Order: sequence, then structure tokens, then C-alpha cells
Amino acid sequence: MSPAGPAPRPRLVHLGIGAFARAHTLAYTARAGGWDVTAFTGRTPTIAQTLTAQGGRYGLVVRGPEADEVEEIGVIDEAFPAEDLRALRRVIADPATAVVTLTITEKGYAAGTDPAASAPARLALALRARREAGVEEPIALVSCDNLVGNGEVLRQAVLAALDAGTRDWFDAHVDVVSTMVDRITPVAGEEEMALASAELGFHDRATVVTEPFHEWVLEDSFRGRRPCWEAAGAQLTGDVALHERRKLRLLNGAHTFLAYAGQLAGHERVDQAVADPAVRTAMEEVWAEARATLDLPEAELDEYTSALLTRFRNPRLADALLRIAADGSEKLRVRILPVIAERGGPGRSPAGVAAVRAWTDWVTARSRAGHRIADPRAEEIAAAAALAEDGARVRALVAQLGEETDPEALTAAVLSAGA
Repeated sequence: MSPAGPAPRPRLVHLGIGAFARAHTLAYTARAGGWDVTAFTGRTPTIAQTLTAQGGRYGLVVRGPEADEVEEIGVIDEAFPAEDLRALRRVIADPATAVVTLTITEKGYAAGTDPAASAPARLALALRARREAGVEEPIALVSCDNLVGNGEVLRQAVLAALDAGTRDWFDAHVDVVSTMVDRITPVAGEEEMALASAELGFHDRATVVTEPFHEWVLEDSFRGRRPCWEAAGAQLTGDVALHERRKLRLLNGAHTFLAYAGQLAGHERVDQAVADPAVRTAMEEVWAEARATLDLPEAELDEYTSALLTRFRNPRLADALLRIAADGSEKLRVRILPVIAERGGPGRSPAGVAAVRAWTDWVTARSRAGHRIADPRAEEIAAAAALAEDGARVRALVAQLGEETDPEALTAAVLSAGA
């Protein structure tokens, strides 16, 4: 009998190879080492064709405050369009495949059973192939999209698309892992592609631009193999939700405050807003209230807010406040109002009230200047902003934020904050 050959390298399958995945999830996997990656596109086949032509390699341009650094990422050994179900079934049914990561955007988790339109439905078909192949090794499904409780969202979307037999098999063979992800990834242009091509020595059409900061917190619930992501800086924890709240209330909450207070103060970008002493002081008061609701060590919170200031100040990765200001009625509901409620109401949360006040003033000024507000409640906000009397206007705007806090108390506090 001839000796058995070497064991195959473990494989990770990734669904959705957009810029964020290439800057975050695949970069972590490359630095962890020891794993092969088969990647599938999200909506169009173009990036799969580009990566295949480049041998799976691409340049990662890390945009610091003073200079760029270019790193070659070469972890992808196969790339396919999303519609190649044969390839997806093949790799998921392979016992060497132990992890599936996904960056398919929030819209990608909508319930659906049509593989042509639904990534979870495609994954459901591939899991059926794994069951029918008799693979007993566990496989982990890891959502890397920026939505709260992403693991449970993924679980429900996949279960809804499974056949009965695979649904019965699922819990014994599949882990679904929640994560919290963070890395700003703007669009790469011709300048960045030329820089990467010059540094790496090949014509790179898959360049990604990103910031130096990166964070990945994963639920520590893998039964099978996984890459050693912690060697690349990831954190394994039993409570991803706490870190989600930290990000929502400190990073996203500050962004939301800056979007309105910064523009009201005459600024256009995040770095300009935090350079304004009055705006920065008010933002730090938003942080102080949010920190009081987070059960994390003070040193960890200090380190996190210090890193946020460094990110916000980076003029070479500056984000437009107008872009961040979109969907304010939704963002305030999950980033600011829970802090007001947990602090004991508007009377105990003056910084939270100031954030709501900044939003009401900004949407009023913008609407009255003839601009449409980018928000799911745009029509209602415009009608409220048109009201002449301040009390009626603020009351109508606060009503667009839902019932997470006492609307009458919040209205009164917002009116007092503007007095």
C-alpha cells in the first residue's frame, strides 16, 4: 500500500469579495496564514475575473495621515462569480472546507429561496451538497457584515432556505458565528491602482484603499477548525453584543453627532469637525454618557476613544459629514436614544439631547433651503421642518424617532437645549 499523501490545506470559502472583504476579512485571513481561500462575488462577476487574471493577488493601500503603505494580499487561490453554483457546491462539500465567511451587505440577508437572487439560498444548496456527501466535520458560517446580531440574522436567512433534511442536519454540523467588524474602506481610484501596480510589479485592477485601524471581534463558538485570526489581531469573545454596543455608541454615535453639529458649525468633513474645539468638546460629552452605559474596563474604553480620535483626524481618509448625515432618524434610534434611556431619560443625558437637537436644527435648515433629506422618513421630516412654531416642529420631528424614549420629555428637553 502506498503511503498517504499530505493532508490538504484547510479551506475558507468567502461570499462577496467587495472592497471591505478584501481590506478586512481576507486581509486577516492572509496574515493568519495556513489557509486557502475560494471566493465568490456578490452581484457582478467582474471582480472574480479580475482576481483570476491576477492570480488572486491584489494591493492593499493603507492610507495613513502622512503617507501610504502598500501590501500585497495573495490568499485567494480561486475566484468565481456568484452564479457558479457548481463550484460553490463542490467546495462546500469538500471536507477540507471548514469556514464560510460572508460580506454580502445588509440587503443580502433578505429572506429568499431563489439562488439566483439570494446568497443564503445559494449557501443552503451548498450545505445540502455537504450533507449528501456525508461530511461529518463541522463547518462554521461567519457573517462579517456591519449589522447588529449578524450571526442570528444569517442563521435565520439560511434556515429559511434549507430543505427539511438539511434543516434537521444543520445544528449538529454547522456553527453560525456572530462578529463585529470595523475598517473604513473608501473607493480606490486610478491613482491608488497605479500606486499599487508600481509597488507590487503587476498591473493591479483590484486595489483596495483602507485606513490603518482595523478591528474584528468574533464569537468564540467554533467547534471545528478556523484560521488563527487572533494572530492577526482579531479578538475572540463570549459577548460580541457588548462590543457591538461599544462601536454603535462610541464610533457611530460620535459620527452621527459630528454629522449634524459639524455641519451646523460650518464644516464639511470629519477631520474639520473634530479640529473645532467646541464641536470636539461636545462630542467628548456624547462619549462620556455612552461610556457610562458600557460594562467595559476604563482602560479599554480610553484606548478605543483615543484610536477613534486618531481615525477622525486623518485628513487623507476624510469622510464627508453630509454622507454620514443620511438616515438620521434610523441612526439616532440605535446610536443615541438607547443611551438617553439607559441614563434615566433626557434630564440625565444632556449630551444625548444635544445630539437630537443638532439633528432637528440640521434637518430644519437643510429642508427649508430646498434640499431633500436622505432618510426613510424624508417626506414626514420635510413636513415637520416646515412647521413655523418651534414646539410643534420639534415635537413632529421627535415623533419620527419612535418610542424608544418618552417623546414628550425628549421634546421638552430638546426645546430647552435650544433656548
